[in-house]
Amino acid sequence: MTIFISDNCFSQFYNKEIVAKIKVEDKGEFINFSATAENVTPAGRNLRYEFSLFKKDDSGNTTKSSQGNRFYLEPHQKEILSSTQVNRSDEGSVIILLLIYDQDDKPIGKDRLEFKITEESIQEIQEQEKQVIHLSEDQAKPQDGVIINGLIIENTITKAGRDFYRYFYSEYYNREIISPQNIEIEEVPGRGRMTRVSVHVGDQLVMQFFARPKKEYLKQMANVTLARVLTQIQRLGQQANNFKHY
Repeated sequence: MTIFISDNCFSQFYNKEIVAKIKVEDKGEFINFSATAENVTPAGRNLRYEFSLFKKDDSGNTTKSSQGNRFYLEPHQKEILSSTQVNRSDEGSVIILLLIYDQDDKPIGKDRLEFKITEESIQEIQEQEKQVIHLSEDQAKPQDGVIINGLIIENTITKAGRDFYRYFYSEYYNREIISPQNIEIEEVPGRGRMTRVSVHVGDQLVMQFFARPKKEYLKQMANVTLARVLTQIQRLGQQANNFKHY
């Protein structure tokens, strides 16, 4: 019998401020597991992680490999901390454990996977991932139809504006962010030869600044904007939850 366990119950006690999540990717010959951490608060955090892999063969022998380090997460930042692989041809069972500790060494984030290495269990992992995605989509559906996730709309007129959009979109995509409303990046003529960039989430203005051609400045503005966008997305989520409770 195939055994596959994902301890989602941890969310009752962990993953409130720092969300620990193990991502699973099928690489053909190997199954790749990535440890990720996401800061869902408006404050930066000093943290430490432990990412452990326990393998037990059919004879009952257990081996352990572990990775860990200290790291810092910016507000609303999501980061891949480490990764490990399991060969499809291996036999036995696997436990993968991710723990995240705060600066006082208190565990605040946790995720755990346990399964037997078979083709059936790998398929089950993939099905579990799909079910999580479908559940999230169902929770976002109105009763009278299907909602489409928000798009990023670009209305820029200069290279600086396009570069800002590119930096912003790259971070947005890499963090796998989903917005319930459209995000619009608009650039208009400003004072003198400068242009002004405005970013809206739905009808809400979250960021506005004068564009400059310097790469580091535009990257900084993209990071600040992303943090404000995430704050607004979380606010929208809270409003939706409050409306459901009401």
